[in-house]
Amino acid sequence: MSKISLDILKEWSKLGHRSSLGESLVLLARERSDVVVVSPDLTTTARLVNFEKEFPDRLFNVGIAEQNMIGFTAGLAREGLMPFAVSIAAFAPMRCAEQIQNMLGYMNLNARVVGIEAGCRFGPLGNTHFAMNDLAVMRAVPNFTVICPADAHEIYKTVIAVADHKGPVHIRLTGAPGSPLLYPQDFDFEIGKAIEYRPGKDVAIIATGSVLWEGICAADILEKKGISARVIDMHTVKPIDTNILNSVFKENKLIVTVEEHNIIGGLGSAVAEYKSGFENVPKHIMCGLGDNFRKIGNYEFHLKESGLVAEDIAEIVVDRYKLLSV
Repeated sequence: MSKISLDILKEWSKLGHRSSLGESLVLLARERSDVVVVSPDLTTTARLVNFEKEFPDRLFNVGIAEQNMIGFTAGLAREGLMPFAVSIAAFAPMRCAEQIQNMLGYMNLNARVVGIEAGCRFGPLGNTHFAMNDLAVMRAVPNFTVICPADAHEIYKTVIAVADHKGPVHIRLTGAPGSPLLYPQDFDFEIGKAIEYRPGKDVAIIATGSVLWEGICAADILEKKGISARVIDMHTVKPIDTNILNSVFKENKLIVTVEEHNIIGGLGSAVAEYKSGFENVPKHIMCGLGDNFRKIGNYEFHLKESGLVAEDIAEIVVDRYKLLSV
């Protein structure tokens, strides 16, 4: 696959992760005739219109029936195709978790389930449209790989990478239109291998999804306060990159996980689970959406309410780091 120009990446970032996904699927489908897309009547919402125009016989609209969508997707995969089932994250994986487990995970099929608007980006629509525990669900399904790209460029890299991956994959997309482009230049992307976005010796900020940006900005604030902050893009939550975690345990004094997800069952839990097998490892702060139902409000409100903005992340790190230094 060819590299994507900076102008295109900027445009995708401006439009948001749905457009980044839709256009990436178009580019992939031009190269691979086995790529098909399944939608539960979300062709327009999921920004799949251009895919449908170019490949009208390779987009299947199954109607508002996410559970049936997964069964249909499984059938396509069994026939040797490479299906991407795209839905709102609150409905897929959440509404059809049983079908995902039995029809895709248990069968270990080469199918991809994409959850758009994960987290609380659909703030005004209320808790029925929030996806706050989808990572916990998908991490618990055997055979599944779980990926949460951070920006438009990483979404493209993810789509291309999963096309050659064996077994079922869940792609979790977060962030709003206009989210920053964190990877303006070409970069190496490998499923299961985290990216050290910037080095640092004191604190390791490990983030997944679009809130990587808040982690980067928090690191900038901490640097001004004399705290060296390492930032890690843990785009693959399952399988988690244990090699980079081993280096964090040895080289850093405090771990901070940042995710737009319930603090139970997501990235923070994955790090803690691995960390539990070690002695004398760094303390660990989990920054996430908390373990509660949300109020109705816009995206910025929810990030601030949950302490998922750079200033709040930096503040809690400073307070905890002071205690470590006593």
